Amino acid sequence: MKRAVQASLFLRVSLVTTTAILVLFAVMYLLFVPLTQRTVGTIEQHAARTVLDHVYASVENIHHSLENNRQAVLSARKAELRDLIAVVAARASRLDEQVRQGRLARAEAERLLLDEIQHTHYGRDGYIWAVDYHSVTLAHGDPKLIGVDFSQKRDLHGNLIVPPMVAGALALGEGYHSYRWQRSGEEQPIEKLTFYQLLPAFNMVIGTGLYVDDIEADVDVLRAAAIEKLRRQLRATRLAKTGYVYLFDSRGNVLIHPNPNLEGKNFTGMTDPATGRELPPMLKAAVDRPEGVRYKWDSPSDRGNYRYDKISWVRYFQPFDWYLCTSVYVAELDESAHILRNRLLAIFAMTLLVSIALSLLLVKWLVAPLKQLSSTALSIEKGDLGARCPLHRNDEIGVVATAFNGMVDRLRDNIQNLDAKVGARTAELEKANQELRQLDQLKSDFISTVSHELRTPMTSIVGFAKLVKKKLDDVILPQAAADAKTARAVAQVRSNLDIIANESQRLTLLINDVLDSAKLDAGKVQWNFSPLAAAALLERAATVTATLLSQKGLALSCDLAPDLPPIAGDEDRLLQVLINLISNAIKFTERGRIGLSAERREGCVRFCVQDTGIGIAPEDQRQVFDKFRQIGDTLTDKPQGSGLGLSICRQIVAAHGGEIWVESEPGRGSTFCFTIPVAKTSGG
Repeated sequence: MKRAVQASLFLRVSLVTTTAILVLFAVMYLLFVPLTQRTVGTIEQHAARTVLDHVYASVENIHHSLENNRQAVLSARKAELRDLIAVVAARASRLDEQVRQGRLARAEAERLLLDEIQHTHYGRDGYIWAVDYHSVTLAHGDPKLIGVDFSQKRDLHGNLIVPPMVAGALALGEGYHSYRWQRSGEEQPIEKLTFYQLLPAFNMVIGTGLYVDDIEADVDVLRAAAIEKLRRQLRATRLAKTGYVYLFDSRGNVLIHPNPNLEGKNFTGMTDPATGRELPPMLKAAVDRPEGVRYKWDSPSDRGNYRYDKISWVRYFQPFDWYLCTSVYVAELDESAHILRNRLLAIFAMTLLVSIALSLLLVKWLVAPLKQLSSTALSIEKGDLGARCPLHRNDEIGVVATAFNGMVDRLRDNIQNLDAKVGARTAELEKANQELRQLDQLKSDFISTVSHELRTPMTSIVGFAKLVKKKLDDVILPQAAADAKTARAVAQVRSNLDIIANESQRLTLLINDVLDSAKLDAGKVQWNFSPLAAAALLERAATVTATLLSQKGLALSCDLAPDLPPIAGDEDRLLQVLINLISNAIKFTERGRIGLSAERREGCVRFCVQDTGIGIAPEDQRQVFDKFRQIGDTLTDKPQGSGLGLSICRQIVAAHGGEIWVESEPGRGSTFCFTIPVAKTSGG
């Protein structure tokens, strides 16, 4: 039997462990392998897009380099123009100096200056010109234009040519101006940039310019070298196995392609065999789309069979009007994911087998000491409390064996000493309980005795105070009316007697509350339950509190539901509850009204006392029925009373099997309600 149990434990643990390992590996495979495949596929696609981004960055660098070179060449050529004009200006300055020295006439000096300007030529077709302040040419590289009025001459864009330069010279002394001008020997006007300068001594403006096409020619040489370098870079770039990057422009001309035979060709007519759509518009529409565009194409190993999926990502470089495009087979992107999946599958299988083998060995190693523990436990079960587990190990199982032996020892001791300990503890508890009951009885007796002893003298004090006040009013006051000083003294004595009577009466009420609370706590109240009419109770309560209402000028309303059933209760105690609630309502209400109501509820009658007083905060409503709990400022506005009234009300209502609660909102008054069960009829 023992061996069968032990074998069963080993089989169960081994089965559970193996199943858990299988489930864990299955979950890991289902979650991890597809995720890895998707991740690798995403990485491959991201790599293709990254290559495209690098190519785009290279094209941007080419553009920036060309722009920098263009600006550098332009700056150098503009400096040349400035230097040429500076030479002419220096010559004009020397001629002007000779005129001021009287060695040369002004007209002769102007003729010499214009003759030198007329015959100054440089470069391919460079020359210097001069105009007067009315935009009439004084000297020009083309003799046919000398003396021509350029004040209304405009270029192809409708812009004036010479007047803006004259105005700029007169305003600033010098500057640059761009316009369209026809190169000598050519028909089509091209853009020209001119530097002009004012020669005020001769009332003329001189200038010279360069054709922007000359700068573009220098930049084109650099552009061709950069494109060739980019071509070599793209031909060496491979995506997956056979993927590549190529460039085409908006007209469909292939600019760079790994296949040199396709460069310079226009592929506008090429279509996707699967959809019949033209490739160039498809590629242009896929610009900057993360998912790229897919289409069917043939394979290098299967030419002419257009059934293989290809994917392309496209970016557009607007300054060059270039479309940068990748082209790669989808199967090549997924190939890495498939290889990784197969490798992961093999690793998972090997790890699974090793894990199962190790888990079986671990289970066997764990179950062996449990066999010894179970053998010892069976011996103890048969009553052999001297049996001990022989395991001594420095691990958790050793701790369990040691603890097991300790528990057996304590069990044996507890069995032997249990009765004695239980008897001793029971005696101690009984003694402590008896002492507590005696102390509680002493407290109740003390409170009752003190209250009784206080009530007798307080009754005498109230009686004698009223008797003295009556004698004072009947005998002494009429005799002292003639003497003003004596009358004031008598009035003061009467006021003091009133205070004594009122405070004595309040103290008597406090003593009564303490006595009632003590009796209720001790269960010594004699209850006189009988059927009562709710209307009669409310009427008596209203009569008793009428004086208090009139003193504060408050109105009292009473709302009784028709056909109220009789209730079962102690009339004096329920009247005490109503008077207490009405008195509290009067106490906390300065103006307004007090409302009494009674209505039937399920199996009971609900009484409510409503006021329009100060109300009670929500955090105080849960504590208002506790003993000695008073609401208000305890320093400046503490209400009169012992704080026992509502506690007594709760105890009286609870003794009748009812409930009491308050509904209130600060500043809007309070409503205290309680329920009393309906009296049982003989037929019910």
